[in-house]
Amino acid sequence: MADYGNAFRTFKHGALHGFMTGLFLILPIIGINSLYERRSFRYTLVTAGYWAVCCTIMGGIICGWQ
Repeated sequence: MADYGNAFRTFKHGALHGFMTGLFLILPIIGINSLYERRSFRYTLVTAGYWAVCCTIMGGIICGWQ
């Protein structure tokens, strides 16, 4: 924090990290569970997309909150 201060504490930056969390952490978990349960690909996209949007909004709010 001493080097950058609040330079990266924006809603946009937090939303980026939230989306990356949804894409690289949540999507594989939902995908593996969907394959195990023999669900459709559409179900996987809808469920993972929901969580990606939630993580994006949460990341943006948490990072933008000062």
